[in-house]
Amino acid sequence: MPQYLKLDDAASKLAKRLGENCRARRTQLKMSQAELSERSGIAASHLSYIEHGKANPTLEVMEHLAEGLGCSVLDLLNADKE
Repeated sequence: MPQYLKLDDAASKLAKRLGENCRARRTQLKMSQAELSERSGIAASHLSYIEHGKANPTLEVMEHLAEGLGCSVLDLLNADKE
C-alpha cells in the first residue's frame, strides 16, 4: 500500500472501531452489505474496506453510512459496546 494511503496509529484504531461498530450494527439489523450499500449509496466494496478497518472514510461517507444504519456517526465511533 502506498505510504500516503497508510493510516497513522490513532486513525487506524478509529477506523477499526468504526468498522467493528458498523458490522455489529448491520448484523444486529440482519442487513447484508448489499442492502446497506443500497440504503447508504456507498459501494459494497467500499463498505467491506470500512468494515475491515482498511478505509479512511470522509465525514460525508460516515454520515451516509450512519443514515443507512439508522444511527448517528457518534454511535459508529463510540468505544462502548452495546
